[in-house]
Amino acid sequence: MGVHHGQVLRILRDEGPQSRAILARRTGLSATTLTHVTAQLLADGSVAEVEPAASSGVGRPGLAIRLLPNAHHVAGVHIGAGLVQLTVTDLLGSPKAAASFEFALPDTSPEAVTARIADEIEKLKLLARTDHLLGVGVGVPGPVDAGQRTILASINTGWRNLPLVGMLERRTGLTVVLEHNVTAMAVAEARFGLGRGVPALLYVYLRSGLGAGLVVDGVPFRPGGHGAVELGHIQISQNGPRCSCGNHGCLESYVNERVLMRALGLEGSAPADLLMQVENTDVWGPTLARLTDSLAIAISLLTPDLIVFGGHLADAPESLFAHLRKHLPPRVMPHMRDILRFERTGFGSQLGAIGGAAVALDHFFYSGARY
Repeated sequence: MGVHHGQVLRILRDEGPQSRAILARRTGLSATTLTHVTAQLLADGSVAEVEPAASSGVGRPGLAIRLLPNAHHVAGVHIGAGLVQLTVTDLLGSPKAAASFEFALPDTSPEAVTARIADEIEKLKLLARTDHLLGVGVGVPGPVDAGQRTILASINTGWRNLPLVGMLERRTGLTVVLEHNVTAMAVAEARFGLGRGVPALLYVYLRSGLGAGLVVDGVPFRPGGHGAVELGHIQISQNGPRCSCGNHGCLESYVNERVLMRALGLEGSAPADLLMQVENTDVWGPTLARLTDSLAIAISLLTPDLIVFGGHLADAPESLFAHLRKHLPPRVMPHMRDILRFERTGFGSQLGAIGGAAVALDHFFYSGARY
């Protein structure tokens, strides 16, 4: 595997064009090895030589190396509870085409879902004007095995020990990798969004359930090898309502679309301004308190520098963020109080699919695995 190629590519992704001298210094590679690596990347079309920025040094500086974002593409897929989002992106996670479809639970089989995903990927390749994809990254609603090929247990879909990678690879002819869907979103934020350069990023996502993903020093945190940070299943009341996981009083049993919709007397699909509407009800205060309680526990255990909110939380009223900024710092360790930040994601509703693409890019390109 081209470990050295991956080192160079990640530097170019994160910091832009660099001279060979800087790349050699940053990677610790000898000039000979770096020349060999960059020659392969140039031949592959993944990078190009460009004139460097103006230099105050004596003599003409050497050409810089820059990444060519459109040299290759990947597909990203987000599977939620009854909703699939898909995209094809370039090497910087920028979408070139996107699609989505709904499926009925529990009536739609995993085989039917994977067949539809394969069909949609073929359509997206045409829309993105690419006939080749490096691979497919799929964010799934639940923990996956250490080899990232099998869904172990997805409560919201009812899928257990499902060999989804094999099913999709047979349908698409492409290499596929799985990740817990909110962890995939955290990876996208860390690579291409608000979390660039942040030591520890916690991503919190609210839709049908409440999930979280953590990236530490650029590496997805996969506790137990399974990749799921179960924020929604922190028990906040032993006598609370029964949760979908089988426990009682989990945060998710109080804070999810179904419960909040019921508080509003609504049925059907959740509105985009769900939390804006909940703000005007008696449920708002307890919702803030329960979310704050659980985040205080998560912060003490995981010590993130930045918490990014997605899904309905990204569209939450400012009163939610004001509440967290006021009430969370006193409940965490003193060294965390001044560095902790809270932000809304800037990716919008397609972040799940972009998260899948970010995972695919990590595995099939920025790892250097293809060299």
